[in-house]
This record gives sequence, structure tokens and C-alpha cells, in this order.
Amino acid sequence: MIHPFASVSLSAEVHEGASVGPWCIVESGAVLQEGVVLDARVHVFGNTRIGAGTHIFDGAVVGGEPQALKYKGEETFLEIGENCKIREYATINRGCGENGITKIASDVLLMAYSHIGHDCILERGAVISNGVQLGGHVAVGEFATIGGGTYVQQFAKIGAYSFAGGTLKIDRDVPPAGRALGDPARFAGLNLHALKKHGFSEERISLLEKNYRYLYRSGKPLMECIEELSSGKNLCDSLIIEFFKDFKGNLISIGK
Repeated sequence: MIHPFASVSLSAEVHEGASVGPWCIVESGAVLQEGVVLDARVHVFGNTRIGAGTHIFDGAVVGGEPQALKYKGEETFLEIGENCKIREYATINRGCGENGITKIASDVLLMAYSHIGHDCILERGAVISNGVQLGGHVAVGEFATIGGGTYVQQFAKIGAYSFAGGTLKIDRDVPPAGRALGDPARFAGLNLHALKKHGFSEERISLLEKNYRYLYRSGKPLMECIEELSSGKNLCDSLIIEFFKDFKGNLISIGK
């Protein structure tokens, strides 16, 4: 269903089972799969692909040009997975650089006024709360949650099943299954709520606790600890092994 007050390019691919509300704009090259719902005043730019069942609420702008001075008009892309919810006035930019791409996996929730910068990668089930601002190239792991009003610096990584508290400045990586709290943001133990919700066993939770005690309390240099955990010299959870593969970032410190 396309509302008569909507503007939909003849070169856009809109599934007959999609719904486009009043005053929406769908540009040439956009793809809306089955069950996509655009409420009112949604702007979908070209080279944007929206997966089945995704609901985009009033005033959101998706697939706009990257806000990067190096962008020179090259062809770039945005992919949004299935069954996402993108709430009011959220903004999502395409990638930057030739064939650059921003990717949002399935079942992601972007709350009102959140911003997803160019080349960000959001994995399945991530929750981005109201007013969160992600700089370019930020990676957010599956089922991670970022609290309202938090700013995440470009290239930062937010690990799977982690939680970053509200109104924070995240300028370092948040490890998987961890909590980032305080100013400056610091590691504050495991995100037990997410781990239990997603069926982590007590044994696995215990292993994660042991790994982080070693990482933060051993007194050894960070990269040495990461190398030992990743090499199998110590029993290590797969979340940590994957997160620190080719690690080149800066990890948040542990709280006092």
C-alpha cells in the first residue's frame, strides 16, 4: 500500500506487501521488502535495502549521505535487516568510500533521535537507546545495549551482550558481556542480565568472570594478556577470543 501523498520513485523496488505512509519519500534505487512499514514523513535514500518486516517510524531518515569531509559522491550503501524497529527521527548514513556500506542486522531496535554514522556495523538484536550518537565505523555486537544519550567515538567496538550506561562518552572499546559505567566509562563487571536472558550457563558465566579477572587484575600488560587468552594458553570463552582477534583498539579500564 502506497499512500497517495507519498513520493515513491518508479525506479524504487517496493514489495506489494510493503506499506508507505503519507509524505514519505522513497528514492530511486531503494529496496523495500515484504512487510516493511514506513509511517509518515520517512525519507529513504537510494542504495538503501530494508529487510522484510522492518518498521520505520515517523520522521526517520535512512540512507543519507555520510557526514564525512572525505566523501566525494561515490556510490555507497545501507543494508537494514529483517524485523528491525527504527523509531522517530532516527538517522542512518550510508557508508563512505567506494562501495562503503553501513550494515544493520535483523531484530535491531533504534530508539528515537539516535544516529548511526557511516560504515557502522550493528549485529543482531542490538538496542540503541534514545539520543545515542554513533560515530563512523563503530561496531556493536549482537544483543548489546547502549543507554540513552551516550556518545560513541568513531572506530570504537561495543562487544556482544555488553551494556554501556546512559549519558556516557565511550572513546574506548567495551568488551563482550561487560558493563561500561561511570565518567570516564570503566569496566564494571559482567552484564549478568543479558547473559542470563540469553541462556548462558553458570559454568560459562564463571569462565567469563575468570577471564576478566585475569585480563584486568593479573598486572600483566594488556596485549600480553590478550595474546595468552587468544592463543589458548589459558581456557578462554569464545566471545573474548573473537572480540580480541586482530585487536588494535583501546580497552576501557576497570573501575575502582
